[in-house]
Amino acid sequence: MSNGTSTSYTWSDYSKGDHKFEVRAQDNKGEYSNIIVWEFTYQKENEPPTVTKVSGPSEVVSESSSTFTWTGSDSDGTITKYEYRKDGGNWVSNGTSTSYTWSDYSKGDHKFEVRAQDNDGEYSNVVKWEFEYSFHEEAPTITWQKFFGGSGSEGAYSVQQTNDGGYVVFGDTRSDDGDVTGNNGGQDFWVVKVNSSGSIKWQKCLGGSDNEDSSSSCVDADGEASIQQTSDGGYVVVGSTDSNDGDVSGNHGKTDFWVVKLNSTGEILWQKCLGGSSFDFGHSIQQTSDGGYVVVGLTDSNDGDVSGNHGSSDAWIVKLNSIGSIEWQKCLGGSGYEQATSIEQTSEGGYIVVGLTTSNDGDVSGNHEDAWVVKLNSTGSILWQKCLGEYDCAYLAFSIEQTSDNGYVVAGFRASNEAEEVSGILIKLDNSGSINWQMCFDKSGYDNILYSVKQTSDNGYIVAGASLNHEENFDFWLLKLD
Repeated sequence: MSNGTSTSYTWSDYSKGDHKFEVRAQDNKGEYSNIIVWEFTYQKENEPPTVTKVSGPSEVVSESSSTFTWTGSDSDGTITKYEYRKDGGNWVSNGTSTSYTWSDYSKGDHKFEVRAQDNDGEYSNVVKWEFEYSFHEEAPTITWQKFFGGSGSEGAYSVQQTNDGGYVVFGDTRSDDGDVTGNNGGQDFWVVKVNSSGSIKWQKCLGGSDNEDSSSSCVDADGEASIQQTSDGGYVVVGSTDSNDGDVSGNHGKTDFWVVKLNSTGEILWQKCLGGSSFDFGHSIQQTSDGGYVVVGLTDSNDGDVSGNHGSSDAWIVKLNSIGSIEWQKCLGGSGYEQATSIEQTSEGGYIVVGLTTSNDGDVSGNHEDAWVVKLNSTGSILWQKCLGEYDCAYLAFSIEQTSDNGYVVAGFRASNEAEEVSGILIKLDNSGSINWQMCFDKSGYDNILYSVKQTSDNGYIVAGASLNHEENFDFWLLKLD
């Protein structure tokens, strides 16, 4: 290329890399001179790519899936890939795609980050999305409800779905008419087997001829007792007794836990009394994975079968073998009053316990005269505890169960200082004891108490309780929730 007679030239905008520049001259006769050569390498500093956010979640989200989109550019090269990471984990290639959908993150705070890499291996800036997933479950609705009883008073304290898809309900009765037959006198335990729609298949009264307020069939004054279908198709029940005759033997004095093993039609196979010289009330029992049983209630004793009482009444947990002999026992509480009303073995082999506390020392913290939830390991040591309640309401919980999402569902009642009636409550907790949702159940003119809740095979709930009208007559109350 001719440069005229100028002896200089400026070469601009050559590319990155090796280059060669040559010059020669030509005279008036057309002859060319020698050629002079410049050889050099252009090492331009690389400009990194840039990434910009386009869309994605921010602050609080209620969905368990979010899509993140972005754009990228590189002024002196090309972007070869994008990478992302979740909650500070490892970087993962997303190819050249500029979007990503993150599904099934857990409840709580999260961070999603994206960066780009260009053809020279340089990384871009990092863009971040920070958000909180706050999940609120929908409360269930009533599918059906049933009331069972006779002309006297009845209460339902425990319910479980059985292997045939129906339900077994355990409570007490003072009737011998209507739905009730075979009452032995006064107040009896009452076991009722119903089908999947709540119709009675069979019922059994368990008791003796004495005053059942102080006999083998007496459910204690707070009205809690428990039934569970066992692996052999029969049932195990727990309540309280101060008798030592009839169906009962081995009472330690005053009132004892009374554990009764039944066959599939409600006949007694064996029974055990557990306690000390003072008052002991059994509320809940479950068959454990080793074929034994775990039982809870309250104890005023510190002798006999009981040791480690903190003072006043403690929650008492007793682990039994398959024939009812004690393997270990624990007292839980503080200087006030505690009782345990329900226990379940959890999926990892520990236990979840619910009841009531008036303490704010010892094993208890955060109390307002509350329902008390305690998570135990496999030998009865406390992992965590939670108090559920309000400053102007008294809460008492009678039943707890681990749910399919590894949370817990609690049934009981709340009584406001200003309210004239008592409301049944159902509370759903996550696996650390925080509340997901809460429902109150009211029937005008009645005090309403929920004694038992179980999750059903359709992920709904079956709930048993009692309604007391102004004439002080109780009816069973059975609710199915979806």
